[in-house]
Amino acid sequence: MPIRTLLHTLLLALLASGCVGQDTGRPSADDLQVIADNVLREAPGKMRFAVGARLEDRLTYLGLDTDKASVRPGGRLELTHYWQVLRPVTGWKVFVHLNDPSQQRFINADHVPIGGRYPAGMWKPGEIVRDTHSVSVPPDWSAPEIVIYAGLWRGDERMEVEGPQDEHSRILAARIPVSARPKARPRPRRLLVKRSTGPVELDGRPDEQAWKKAPSTGRFVHTMTGAPAAQRTHLRALWDDDFLYLAFEMEDRDVWSELDGRDAELWKQEAVEVFLDADRDGRDYVELQVGPRGNLFDAYLPAPRANQNDWNSGARAEVSIAGSLNKRDDADQGWSVELAIPWKDCGGRKQPAVARPSIGDVWHANFFRLDQPADGPQQAAAWSPPRRADFHALDRFGELVFADAQGRIAPRDAAKTDAAKTDAAKTGAAKTGAAKTDAAKTGAAKTDAAKTGATKTDATKTGAAKTGAAKTDAAKTGAAKTGAAKTGAAKTGAAKT
Repeated sequence: MPIRTLLHTLLLALLASGCVGQDTGRPSADDLQVIADNVLREAPGKMRFAVGARLEDRLTYLGLDTDKASVRPGGRLELTHYWQVLRPVTGWKVFVHLNDPSQQRFINADHVPIGGRYPAGMWKPGEIVRDTHSVSVPPDWSAPEIVIYAGLWRGDERMEVEGPQDEHSRILAARIPVSARPKARPRPRRLLVKRSTGPVELDGRPDEQAWKKAPSTGRFVHTMTGAPAAQRTHLRALWDDDFLYLAFEMEDRDVWSELDGRDAELWKQEAVEVFLDADRDGRDYVELQVGPRGNLFDAYLPAPRANQNDWNSGARAEVSIAGSLNKRDDADQGWSVELAIPWKDCGGRKQPAVARPSIGDVWHANFFRLDQPADGPQQAAAWSPPRRADFHALDRFGELVFADAQGRIAPRDAAKTDAAKTDAAKTGAAKTGAAKTDAAKTGAAKTDAAKTGATKTDATKTGAAKTGAAKTDAAKTGAAKTGAAKTGAAKTGAAKT
């Protein structure tokens, strides 16, 4: 197709769709030229990753080029996708996901192709669309590779794939090695969740005594930079046998929301958002949102961004507004939310269902607040900042630590302490027993020494006795001899006489 004809066709299609990039309501000549440069007549001769996956009978994902063979933590990676259009894909959108091999880390790289100029719904049969975009790898990425997935989505469904894929209808496009060691990950934020000692009245005003004693997250921060958010937001949490309770309190000079009804797209205006990964597996989780009107959005996600919006929880939400709703010309003070989530719903459709936690258990979670000023862009704040444009960054979730009413994370710690005391007692007993044994041995040794001394004494006495006896016998012998001599002399005298 000649370039002039292609540009004319693109212009008519873009104007009809309302897809524009300029304040005038019309795409610029530069936009049209960029699109024309990236709609190819034939497939590239060589790609770093040739894939050839079919998406139903509508598209073929030919493959992927990357600007480098490997990437470092904290680096950028340029991706170029090649899509061959077989039939129109009106209403569908492109998604690109990056995961680690364990599926615990996730980067959302969803975008409108060709720099936001040419959405998939505008693609024409026979076109080969070349779409180039860049992604940043988190500085703390520790996995040895990045797995790249692509596909098309519409509402709650994804286009079916024939070819390399995972169990979530995502085309397996490439595996990119990651080189070098990552920077150390910061310690996750932690919130102590005390057990409530009394009933929590759900009225949107967290003013019961239990709330006053509950620890706070502190001020929410900017989702990208971690700097304090423009308007103050903080959260507290409690629990009992039946519910996890959450209380948001927010400054807001203009409380506003035109969205009403269950599962409205609350994230497009003003809302608070809750993400819970109760079993900390980094895979499936639940998302709940509450708007200033008190309406609830809830979804179960078996994988990052794989929303199942038809799931409804039994959560209850109440809102209190300090000011007025939807009066943009007055000054409000803020609004607050109380939310009660049944334990069985904290894991969505996960089986077996999530059970009530025990003291000392730890869950992963994150909390956000969206605000829409009348005179500026939407603002986002977070408890644990993802530091990238993705609230679903499970690797950036903080930790909820369940405690008793006094804030102690027993009995686990107590059990360890008791075990330590038992071991110490056993050790002490062993030492005492050993000491007693040693003392006994020492006493026995002393006794033996005494016996030895007595033996020596007896031997001395015996020797002395023998010596004395010998002397006595000698004396006796001498006396006998003398007597004998005298007798002999007497006899001699007698003879003379």
